[in-house]
Amino acid sequence: MASKAANKLIKLGWIGAGGINFGSLEGPWNHAVRMQKQNNVQFTAVVDPNIKAAQKRIEQYQQGPHAKKWEGCQAFKDHQSMLQSAAKPEGVIIGVPPAVHGSLDIAAKAMEVDIAKAGLHMLVEKPISMRPAEEVERLAQVLDQVADEKSLIIAVGYMLRASPAVVAAKRLMQEIGVTPASIVGRYSCPYNNIAKPQWWDTQKSGGCIVEQATHFVDLMRYLSGGDIIQESIQAVAVGPDMPLKEMPAHPQAEHLVPMERRNNRATMATFKMTTGAIACLSHTLLLHGSDFFSAMDITGDGYHIIIHDPYQNPSLQVRRPFTNHYEQVHLNLDQDMYENQFDNWLEAIRTGNKDAVKCHYHDAAQTYKASWDITEASGAAPPGTD
Repeated sequence: MASKAANKLIKLGWIGAGGINFGSLEGPWNHAVRMQKQNNVQFTAVVDPNIKAAQKRIEQYQQGPHAKKWEGCQAFKDHQSMLQSAAKPEGVIIGVPPAVHGSLDIAAKAMEVDIAKAGLHMLVEKPISMRPAEEVERLAQVLDQVADEKSLIIAVGYMLRASPAVVAAKRLMQEIGVTPASIVGRYSCPYNNIAKPQWWDTQKSGGCIVEQATHFVDLMRYLSGGDIIQESIQAVAVGPDMPLKEMPAHPQAEHLVPMERRNNRATMATFKMTTGAIACLSHTLLLHGSDFFSAMDITGDGYHIIIHDPYQNPSLQVRRPFTNHYEQVHLNLDQDMYENQFDNWLEAIRTGNKDAVKCHYHDAAQTYKASWDITEASGAAPPGTD
């Protein structure tokens, strides 16, 4: 019989009425359409400075297949208004541009601190900030302290940790029992359908490493079991002065973004992990079409694991010790990594078992720092600090 905790109704709110939480044409992200499939959840609030957009989202989902879960949901222009209302939820999903949150030193951007002090659980989308890495580390310490005091679960959406290919790779590495000596990550992004100017502006998005390749930086930390040694990072880049022929038309994309704030076309970084492993990260912004290419090679004494396309069509190969052939590992592709992430967060909230969450905020702060360090080592402009 399921425990009462497992069946507990959880009231949730949304911070941000944009594409991450409610879907867009530019990717697979749509947290609301997945979260509403969860059992025993009720949505009480949608927060967005464009309150009309927030209300429109509510009305849209109140006409959908899970309409009952949206009954009584209210729109708010800011999180303070939500926290002071009768619609105050027990937990929130934060999916807003990184430039407007993730600060400890600027009150107007200290959203996470406000919400934690009000006693709410959080699932925060990456990038978790645009502030200096040192400030974000201090923020993580404050959030950890508040979370301990109030028994909160503060997770971050590094969803690739929940990809079936990554889950299976982690299990394989534990079975083999040998620490990896080399990790190589390749991430290639198609650019011709990315129209939002703010994505192309490093002062608004954080740049390609902080905003995008950070997922692979995180996987390198997660799978190796160590951190990136800052002093070991070396990086080179092909800058934004290289023209891209299929750039979305003016005024979309980067056309109005100053050259010094545009995204690099290619970045290559090498570094060493605290476990002793060496790693190489390649990110390119050069493909056409809609499908990303992504792969990660993990090699240790006697074995080679290849994760292919953990985003869209994950697969996994392994060459085991004392063999010459590569085995295709069976994956449960019925699992959706975003839904797995939500399952873990809600389980942790209901049971108090923090281990159910794969990435807590303090862990994500280390990935953010490493992503920032790689950006600076490549000579690119660091994320905005205003």
